[in-house]
Amino acid sequence: MDTTMTSRGLDYYPESPTAHAGDFAMQKYLLLQSQHEELRQHMHELCPTYSCSSSTTVTSPSLSPTRSFTMSPSSSSHTSPSRNHRRSSASQRGGPRTSPSSLEPVLDEELVGVMAADELKLCDVNEGIKRALTELLNSDAVRRDRTMRTWVQTRLMDTERELRTGRRRRSNGSAD
Repeated sequence: MDTTMTSRGLDYYPESPTAHAGDFAMQKYLLLQSQHEELRQHMHELCPTYSCSSSTTVTSPSLSPTRSFTMSPSSSSHTSPSRNHRRSSASQRGGPRTSPSSLEPVLDEELVGVMAADELKLCDVNEGIKRALTELLNSDAVRRDRTMRTWVQTRLMDTERELRTGRRRRSNGSAD
């Protein structure tokens, strides 16, 4: 290692590159999370039953336990339902029903093709989210902050669960 670079460059301040890496990873995560929400919304508009059967709970980044990455509450324009809200809305759908097949929309080939393309895009976005969260998890700032670490780990587990669900859905050939 060049000692002159060490004494005057970024290597002299070991937290500097890691802090920037953490900020960059959080920015990537926020961008990808926004794309994720847009894809989910588009898929829900195409087929309203899709999001009910395959939704994954994701807490809005604006609800993060810390603002150490210079985030403001207005940095995210969306909020996702909490687990309890999702469960309560699912229980409200109980009650008398006709057969499920009579309620499901008829899917034509074009719609199935668009849904399949969106599903692949969603998978790519989720893979990107997983990479960004892993990078964030390995940053010094998150390692030192137990609350933030727990928040990132929870988002990472949610993302991995959604990736597994998507793989199962694609391997079954269904567009739920």
